[in-house]
Amino acid sequence: MAEGDRNLSVHGDAVGQFVTGDNNDVLSVVVNATHSTVTVVGAPGRPKPVRRERIERLPRRAGRPPLGRDTELAALVRSITGNEPAGVHGPEGIGKSTLIRHAVFEVGHHDGVVFLDGYGKDADDLAQSVFEACYDAPGYRPGEGELHRLLADLRLCVVIDDLDVPARELTRLQDAVPSGTVAFTSRERLLWGEGKAIALAGLSPSAGEQLLARTLERPLLPAETEAAAALWRASQGHPAALIRAAALARPAGDGTPGGEAVLPAPAEVPELLRGAVARLGGASRHVLAFLAVAPRAQATVDVLALLVPGATTTAVADAVDRLTGLGLVNRTGPHVRLAGDPGGPLPEGLALTPQQVAAATTRLTGWAADRRTPPAALADHSLLIAGLAETVGRAGWPDLGVALTRAAAPGTACSLRWGAWDRIIGRGLASARQAGDERAHAYFTYESGVRSWLTGKRGAAAAAFGAAAAAWHALGDPAGAALAEGAQAQIASGPAPSPGSGSGTDTDTGAGTGTDTDPGTGTDTGAGTDTSSGTDTSPDTGGGGGGAEHGTDAGPSGSEPAPHHGPAHPGDAGAPTSPPPPDPQAPAPGPGLPAPPVDPGGLSLFAKVIIGGSLITAASFGGVIVLGSGSGPAETPPTVPLHVHVATNLFEVRDMPGTAESACPSGTGKTDCTKVSQVARGERGPVRVIPAGPLPQGVSLVYWGCEEDSPSSSCTVRADRERTVCATTTSPDDEAARRDCMQRTAGRSPTAPQTVLVAVQLGAEDFEVTVTPDTPGARPCVQPPLDLKASAPPKRECAFVVPLNTKMNLTAKITGTARSFSRPFDGEPEWFGCDEGPTTPGAADPNARGFDESTGRQEPYPNGTKTCTLNLTTGRYIGLSSTDLSDGGSTAALAGAFAQLPRVHIAPGVTALPKPEEAALQRVPCSTFGGPEGIECLGPSTHR
Repeated sequence: MAEGDRNLSVHGDAVGQFVTGDNNDVLSVVVNATHSTVTVVGAPGRPKPVRRERIERLPRRAGRPPLGRDTELAALVRSITGNEPAGVHGPEGIGKSTLIRHAVFEVGHHDGVVFLDGYGKDADDLAQSVFEACYDAPGYRPGEGELHRLLADLRLCVVIDDLDVPARELTRLQDAVPSGTVAFTSRERLLWGEGKAIALAGLSPSAGEQLLARTLERPLLPAETEAAAALWRASQGHPAALIRAAALARPAGDGTPGGEAVLPAPAEVPELLRGAVARLGGASRHVLAFLAVAPRAQATVDVLALLVPGATTTAVADAVDRLTGLGLVNRTGPHVRLAGDPGGPLPEGLALTPQQVAAATTRLTGWAADRRTPPAALADHSLLIAGLAETVGRAGWPDLGVALTRAAAPGTACSLRWGAWDRIIGRGLASARQAGDERAHAYFTYESGVRSWLTGKRGAAAAAFGAAAAAWHALGDPAGAALAEGAQAQIASGPAPSPGSGSGTDTDTGAGTGTDTDPGTGTDTGAGTDTSSGTDTSPDTGGGGGGAEHGTDAGPSGSEPAPHHGPAHPGDAGAPTSPPPPDPQAPAPGPGLPAPPVDPGGLSLFAKVIIGGSLITAASFGGVIVLGSGSGPAETPPTVPLHVHVATNLFEVRDMPGTAESACPSGTGKTDCTKVSQVARGERGPVRVIPAGPLPQGVSLVYWGCEEDSPSSSCTVRADRERTVCATTTSPDDEAARRDCMQRTAGRSPTAPQTVLVAVQLGAEDFEVTVTPDTPGARPCVQPPLDLKASAPPKRECAFVVPLNTKMNLTAKITGTARSFSRPFDGEPEWFGCDEGPTTPGAADPNARGFDESTGRQEPYPNGTKTCTLNLTTGRYIGLSSTDLSDGGSTAALAGAFAQLPRVHIAPGVTALPKPEEAALQRVPCSTFGGPEGIECLGPSTHR
């Protein structure tokens, strides 16, 4: 059979078809209700995207501009127009969406503007949405390389409301549009060092009064002035709280003309809200109850009308308006979700009965199975589908959760949103285990293999296909088993697809990163597919040597795909695989499942997987794998001991090569185990810990005792002598394990950082600022006034690199003449984030700053200090502005930012903030870089 015509048979009516990949690794996928099938079509089968004449995807235009946000709006528009990244951050309900949805209509000088709702979507799904907005190519998801080529020269403005990704994913989004810019809103600050970070605080008193009047649809009454001021003080100007108070306005008891409702006092709001919720009836009550079933989920009015029995779309829309006014739900574009702060716990009477949940699940299943339901709608509702499936399982009907996720999975795959598809598959697997539905479990296992294949994780795909084949054999389904075995054979005999734009951070890069977090993940075990650091370290002896990126086999030159040869061997990625060990929480599997194959082969570090067939188990549940890049030596070479210690509270390692040096407890969900293996002396290769599924957000694996500087995100070992490798995670729960790893591998690496960075963000934009440290050898930093005429005004900051554990005192001198007042500087320096300041988060209203009439200066903010002392057990990020009248805006921005994060630590070893083209810093445990335990630092990602 020709390579371009390898195909699996299709059974059942097709739900849809799509193409993904790039270069020669192009796959055509046909999806139906029983399974997805894959055809390798190669480059000739790749669609030819056509660029749209007009690139414009905008939200519904807001009727009125946001109140009290003129400064922030101007700054946001200026940054976007200047092609500078911009992020608006602040708590829920503060007005971020209103601001950015208004700003998007004021930007210009771009090839196109693409507005996206980022809630619940990963970076790769958002990148696919950008592609679809720019090109007409139905049913095509380009690979990462092709996506970059198509978007590289477009000067796009990508605006994302409610971005819900880690900082490292933001960097990937920015890289997807290298000639354009990304502006977004988020709850937490994601931009550090590059771009414009805008912190939204509460409204000013005057803007707060205007918002109250706008909500009441009338001017405030004289009798309401004090109530309005009290509400502003109590809420600190939070717009959502003010809107809620206005919605709870009650009839006046003093004969107010016209019977106007008057504003409540702050103390009355909680009781009034409880009463309003208790009085909810009909559609309002049901909408709130259904959204509370899956608090993170969002739904359109049409889908909510489907869930609420007997309700019309009009009735549900009216209910949503009422609930939005009460601040109980948020409405962003067409989507509605439960508010993050609904004013307290919802009354118990709102809880749905199990029967109501079951009935709603059945109705949603019918909607998901309807071929008329657009795939994009299924992807948009994946959080609701997964949440309802979980809830109905807890209510005693896990089989309904299985039916819902099975109905949704095919259409979600056709949406080309891998993140949403993965969410449905993961929930389906859990529901199938809970229900004891082995056929459904086999289906979802197989589909997880398809997804892994499409995202470049061939080892994980082979593992999943093998497990599905074994399960279908045991269930007496030879057709299903043949399907899975055929898919596994295709992976073993052909080149790996390049990761699509949905590969994300869970891509198996073939570089020993150990960061694959896809459910059911594994690694490619075929000879020659992994070269540790990505360089060829040995001759090509049977499958290609090195340099392969994104899991693609490379020939001797590292440039051409090299096919695998020979039959599949037990333990190889192309071999039939055994199912994963049973989940302790799942029903016992049926009888007759085959035992894992055992590889009695040698212990060469580079020849084979030392634990042989246990690779499949490791790919399904988490294990330690030592890989090689050759076909194996002709005779047993000399060996040296390799001790591998894994300790973590996050997962249990089920399979680990070697002989245990002490008791390795099992069944605890944790790992604390050391084993020793005899490996080939003089050889070199990676050691990996591969979890079964995603680690918590922001957590990654770290290693000590490897060639890379400790701690590292990957581990390469040269077996020139007896070695010890220690692995754990960056989770706060694993602090003790990280200390133990440093001790086991002779403490901190000789190259561990001994310096720290102090970065000072400067306000006082009209003046020359001199910052002087008292640390020996550190020179003063002098920054001139901000040049507003420059096409790209330089960032005003000072940076000092000093020894770790230094105690530093900083002094500031500010001179010059203010532009706006044409008078010399008249104020005092005001520091933020120093040791003298507060240590706990608080609110800082930029409009609540007082004016000292005796001095003619602004009063300091509560979190501002006159002096700055730093005990540098880590690096620090601090702010400096002044009490001069002209510094109101910059000082307010710094006060707001440091109110949310009173202490911003920078990891030891970081010597400069990232440049625009470099990856942004992200929050990591300081101890990962030799800093103190128990606090977070801004540091480089351990995902490489």
